[in-house]
Amino acid sequence: MKRKIPYLFLLFSALIVSGQVTLAISEVREAKVNQNFELTVLLEISGENMAQETPLRMPDLSKFNIIGSASDQNTLVVDAKKGNVLNQTVFQLVLAPRQSGRVKFGSVLVTVNGKIYKTEPFDLFVRESEKSSVASVKTDNSVHLNLEIQDKVVYKNEPTLAVLRATSRDYGNLRNLKNIRYPDQNNLNIKQVSSSKSEIETRSGMASQIVGTFVIYPTESGTIEVNPASASLANTRNSKRISSNKVNLKVKKLPAGMPINYKNAVGKFEVALISTNSGDALEMEKPISVTVQISGAGNFSTLHLPKIVESENYNFYPPKITSVTNAGSDGLYGSITADYLIVPKKIGTIPIMLEDFSFFDPGTNQYVDLGRKTLLLNVKSKDDILASRSTLEKVNEYTNTVLETVNTPILPTENLKLKSKDQINWQAIAGNLGLLAVLLSLTLLVRKKVKEKPAKVKPTPQYQTIGAITETEETIRKNWNNRWEDDVEYLKIVADSKDFTKFFTTYEDLNRQTKEHFSVAAESDFKKFLENEKGAYIADEYRKLTEQIQIEKYAPLQSEEHIDELLQSIITIYSAINK
Repeated sequence: MKRKIPYLFLLFSALIVSGQVTLAISEVREAKVNQNFELTVLLEISGENMAQETPLRMPDLSKFNIIGSASDQNTLVVDAKKGNVLNQTVFQLVLAPRQSGRVKFGSVLVTVNGKIYKTEPFDLFVRESEKSSVASVKTDNSVHLNLEIQDKVVYKNEPTLAVLRATSRDYGNLRNLKNIRYPDQNNLNIKQVSSSKSEIETRSGMASQIVGTFVIYPTESGTIEVNPASASLANTRNSKRISSNKVNLKVKKLPAGMPINYKNAVGKFEVALISTNSGDALEMEKPISVTVQISGAGNFSTLHLPKIVESENYNFYPPKITSVTNAGSDGLYGSITADYLIVPKKIGTIPIMLEDFSFFDPGTNQYVDLGRKTLLLNVKSKDDILASRSTLEKVNEYTNTVLETVNTPILPTENLKLKSKDQINWQAIAGNLGLLAVLLSLTLLVRKKVKEKPAKVKPTPQYQTIGAITETEETIRKNWNNRWEDDVEYLKIVADSKDFTKFFTTYEDLNRQTKEHFSVAAESDFKKFLENEKGAYIADEYRKLTEQIQIEKYAPLQSEEHIDELLQSIITIYSAINK
């Protein structure tokens, strides 16, 4: 890649140079429908004080199929004329136009030191692709892995979502991908979010599928090159291993103003200090269980747990640490607990103090200091505990002590046996026969009364007139419209309450009910149904909404603005689907 960079300058006609920042793009004047072409963006930043604050932002690409994307960054490129060291990024896109005609390609944007730089837009003339004979078509059986990182500019220990996508012209190759391995390196912590594969999508004859999602935590600042992910491609003949592209991750240093008690925590956390013996009488020189719990979402694997502060009022033993965490779209979430055994040395109210704890919240770019947690324990002597007990408690304790310490004698038991009788008891037999006769008489009397009652006339059922089939269908359609509109109203309530997890769950229920209403089960079949029944535009808008839902669902941090945009898109698209 480094050898090709000098030749790329010859391709760039839309070039912007402002001081120490250079942003350029290779213009493509002509292309054909559904045929791939490569687009290259070059960014150069010169100077130690120049900081790239946003990643490269692409223009609207809705008129193109995105076949793949990758970037390569070279941090040690020397300018021969000025002698400066350039921080150089080359970003490449492989696109395929969807329709013929004149298409305007917009500006690429980037923010450096608070200033926005952009390239000039250009026109692209797209011609119809030439039809070729079947004999001239060659099948490309190769498989490509593309590693995509959602946010390439993060803070140290801040999570960022990464997606591994496989593309091929042969569906069978995607099914043969196995043994996916994620990059393993010292300056990164990688936690897998999901190993399930998404449904296969087809664009311009190219099939693509997400084969893995994981979260990356950089443990040091600076520019980090994420090693390629790999997978095995197995078939009936042979097996080979393929690798993805490398991605550069820019890790920013934490801002100034770091608290003294900062524990290397990045995310959102809560700290609790509790005692499991709080309901019992606490006795001096007797161990007490105290638990320190940190819960929330963030870098549980690299943060430092706050410890209990030493004091002359108590002694404590090293804690037993338990971690219960899961990898999710917003990083690791769960809790870490440290269970202490504390032995009080004095009588009275004893404060158990925990070290101060603070963390950095990347959502607000601020440090949050939770302060020092204190747990008050009321410790008593043994005599005070005995004196405070009631008479019933003393009796119960004395009884329990006797049962535990005194040997209770075992009482002998005798087996009861029925004595046999040689004589028959005729009086008992006569009594039983009389009772049986009375019961038989009552049964016959009840049957006679039932037969004498007049038979009840069965009511004639009243049948309601069923309306026409069209009226019935209209009623069902109105009931369905009310159902999906109720789901949308519930989505608004969930979005206002900022319960983003419930938001995505509710949307999945709405999507499933919509498919059931149209008697479509698979996602691919539903897209074909929309294209045939609702038109290509609605089908394309639904595909975009699905991709936005997946991206925002697994985003490290969800924002209210993005959720509101998704909500408006859901209302617009599903209104069109249910017309």
